Amino acid sequence: MPEVRLSRRAVGDLDPLPKRTARRIADALEELAEDPGSARLDVKPLVGRRPWRRLRVGDHRVLFRSAEGGSVLLVGRVVDREELERAIRTLPE
Repeated sequence: MPEVRLSRRAVGDLDPLPKRTARRIADALEELAEDPGSARLDVKPLVGRRPWRRLRVGDHRVLFRSAEGGSVLLVGRVVDREELERAIRTLPE
């Protein structure tokens, strides 16, 4: 099972969120780590931003990618869906 690591930016994105929302996001990330192919999760690749993908959790989007040979899920950002396009531009290659 891959380890989930949050970037500093992702931690900063989560801090102001309501505890219930942050818990839903944490639960979804835990499920993603346990079963990346889970049909319950809404995961899609980011067009033009390989290897980044997005996980939809309610009105929020978690931008992540695999790292270290698949043993780590690196979360780059956690944003409201309205901020998705702007946040995609801030992701490292």
